[in-house]
Amino acid sequence: MYKKIITSFYFSLFLFFLFDYSIAEEKINPTWMVVDSTKNQVTFNLKAAYNGNNGSWNYNGFYNGSAQIVVPTEWDVLIKFHNPDGNYRHSVAIIKSFSSDKIPEEAGAELVAVPRAYSVGPEHGCLSCKEDIKFKAKNRDDYKIGKYAVFCGVPGHGAVGMWIGFSVKEDIDSPYVVYFKALMDSKDAKPLF
Repeated sequence: MYKKIITSFYFSLFLFFLFDYSIAEEKINPTWMVVDSTKNQVTFNLKAAYNGNNGSWNYNGFYNGSAQIVVPTEWDVLIKFHNPDGNYRHSVAIIKSFSSDKIPEEAGAELVAVPRAYSVGPEHGCLSCKEDIKFKAKNRDDYKIGKYAVFCGVPGHGAVGMWIGFSVKEDIDSPYVVYFKALMDSKDAKPLF
């Protein structure tokens, strides 16, 4: 009897992890990503405060790493950043990845991990603004991991979840986005796909 219970428990645990991980991550090609493979260029239209998710501190409705942008190395990247919010300042800075217990409180230009990959004054942000941020997707000589975050550098914003993942990979042919639904609150509005 004991052996049957243990076997049943482990089988149930196996099914849980199999099912959970199969729906937890989804590769998407969202409308806010435009790829030009002939020129090795990608454009991401990122809108701060897209909806009410995470108290409106999100990019296109995603927050807390619930989306991961993945770009081939040496591609030209254009982030068309738009903050329609007239009440709260927001910004964009590509910073090194961090552990959940060491999320930066703010991110100025000194924390930027990819050259030129930040909006003007990321620690200050802007109100009701639009800005184009152009850079080449490549890893720094002193940081080979290739995992970063698109982070709102305004004090407190990134720390409460206003960030999504950003990776530079050598072994892919085209950019894509990974959606981690499990990282979002089940009551949230649908993010922009």
